[in-house]
Amino acid sequence: MKTSMKKLLTAGAAAATIFTASYAYAAFSILEFVYYSDSSYSTVVGERVDNQCTGSTYTSGTVTPYVRIVGSEPCGRHRL
Repeated sequence: MKTSMKKLLTAGAAAATIFTASYAYAAFSILEFVYYSDSSYSTVVGERVDNQCTGSTYTSGTVTPYVRIVGSEPCGRHRL
Protein backbone atom coordinates (compact mmCIF):
# COMPACT_ATOMS: atom_id res chain seq x y z
CA MET A 1 0.00 0.00 0.00
CA LYS A 2 2.83 2.40 0.79
CA THR A 3 4.43 1.88 -2.64
CA SER A 4 1.24 2.65 -4.54
CA MET A 5 0.66 5.74 -2.37
CA LYS A 6 4.19 6.97 -3.15
CA LYS A 7 3.58 6.41 -6.87
CA LEU A 8 0.30 8.30 -6.69
CA LEU A 9 1.89 11.23 -4.84
CA THR A 10 4.82 11.30 -7.26
CA ALA A 11 2.48 11.29 -10.27
CA GLY A 12 0.39 14.05 -8.69
CA ALA A 13 3.45 16.17 -7.99
CA ALA A 14 4.70 15.70 -11.56
CA ALA A 15 1.30 16.68 -13.00
CA ALA A 16 1.15 19.76 -10.77
CA THR A 17 4.63 20.81 -11.88
CA ILE A 18 3.79 20.39 -15.57
CA PHE A 19 0.50 22.28 -15.18
CA THR A 20 2.17 25.12 -13.30
CA ALA A 21 5.01 25.36 -15.82
CA SER A 22 2.65 25.35 -18.81
CA TYR A 23 0.38 27.95 -17.16
CA ALA A 24 3.35 30.18 -16.41
CA TYR A 25 4.53 29.86 -20.01
CA ALA A 26 1.07 30.57 -21.39
CA ALA A 27 0.73 33.65 -19.19
CA PHE A 28 3.57 35.32 -21.10
CA SER A 29 2.88 34.33 -24.67
CA ILE A 30 1.18 35.04 -27.91
CA LEU A 31 -1.30 32.20 -28.42
CA GLU A 32 -3.01 31.37 -31.72
CA PHE A 33 -6.31 29.45 -31.82
CA VAL A 34 -8.42 28.12 -34.69
CA TYR A 35 -12.17 27.46 -34.38
CA TYR A 36 -13.89 24.68 -36.31
CA SER A 37 -17.52 24.25 -37.37
CA ASP A 38 -18.02 20.91 -35.57
CA SER A 39 -16.32 18.02 -33.79
CA SER A 40 -14.80 16.69 -37.03
CA TYR A 41 -12.32 19.62 -36.89
CA SER A 42 -12.27 19.79 -40.68
CA THR A 43 -13.79 23.19 -41.50
CA VAL A 44 -12.15 26.33 -40.07
CA VAL A 45 -14.69 29.04 -39.23
CA GLY A 46 -12.70 31.45 -37.07
CA GLU A 47 -9.44 32.37 -35.42
CA ARG A 48 -8.20 34.18 -32.34
CA VAL A 49 -4.81 35.54 -31.33
CA ASP A 50 -4.30 36.32 -27.64
CA ASN A 51 -1.29 38.55 -27.13
CA GLN A 52 -0.74 38.20 -23.41
CA CYS A 53 2.41 40.32 -23.71
CA THR A 54 0.37 43.42 -24.54
CA GLY A 55 -3.05 42.33 -23.27
CA SER A 56 -4.64 42.50 -26.72
CA THR A 57 -6.87 39.99 -28.51
CA TYR A 58 -7.74 39.67 -32.19
CA THR A 59 -10.75 37.54 -33.19
CA SER A 60 -12.25 36.95 -36.62
CA GLY A 61 -14.93 34.65 -37.96
CA THR A 62 -17.08 32.50 -35.70
CA VAL A 63 -16.15 31.38 -32.19
CA THR A 64 -17.29 27.81 -31.47
CA PRO A 65 -16.63 25.24 -28.74
CA TYR A 66 -14.46 23.32 -31.25
CA VAL A 67 -11.10 25.02 -30.83
CA ARG A 68 -7.47 24.01 -31.08
CA ILE A 69 -4.33 25.91 -30.25
CA VAL A 70 -2.20 26.08 -33.39
CA GLY A 71 0.71 28.18 -32.25
CA SER A 72 2.42 29.94 -29.41
CA GLU A 73 5.31 32.30 -29.16
CA PRO A 74 7.02 33.73 -26.07
CA CYS A 75 6.94 37.47 -25.50
CA GLY A 76 9.84 39.42 -26.94
CA ARG A 77 10.21 37.25 -30.01
CA HIS A 78 9.37 38.90 -33.32
CA ARG A 79 8.57 37.34 -36.68
CA LEU A 80 10.23 38.79 -39.74
